[in-house]
Amino acid sequence: MRACIVYSSCTGNTRKVAEAMAEASGIACHAVRHAPSPQEYDLLAVGFWVRQGLPDARAQRYIQTIHNKNVFYFGTLGAWPQSEHALRCSRATAALLEQGGNTVLDGFLCQGKVNPQVVAASQRKGTHPMTAARQERLREAARHPDAEDLQAACQRWLLSLTAARAAFHQ
Repeated sequence: MRACIVYSSCTGNTRKVAEAMAEASGIACHAVRHAPSPQEYDLLAVGFWVRQGLPDARAQRYIQTIHNKNVFYFGTLGAWPQSEHALRCSRATAALLEQGGNTVLDGFLCQGKVNPQVVAASQRKGTHPMTAARQERLREAARHPDAEDLQAACQRWLLSLTAARAAFHQ
């Protein structure tokens, strides 16, 4: 069974998660800009940074090329990973993947530092006012992904990898 990890990263958060997953599993990871064709693989882990509740544009373009594969997705976002926003993002990501006839094995989201330019742009547009609660969340997000996040991502990825391998050999 052939497996691959592909990621899109803006501030280095998602790359950090992808590299930890690659190290834990011994499976190569590739930035989406240099990613191999998904058709060469039986299982793909696809990573992204969340933009407006969805995987970023580069990751979405790659997702659109994945058809009839087993997929594990992972991503980073500024919101709390247990928030309704994160849950909507997870559901939307799974739906995007399933449109290609893919089987979503699992997914993982954790916080990650938000690009300061994105924060400034949202304030200029007035879409996300800088409240005390938002400042606190952004400060916390800047500390992630941390060792606990990386361990959790690797654990979920390894479980999906084990399940996919078992199914492949049946």
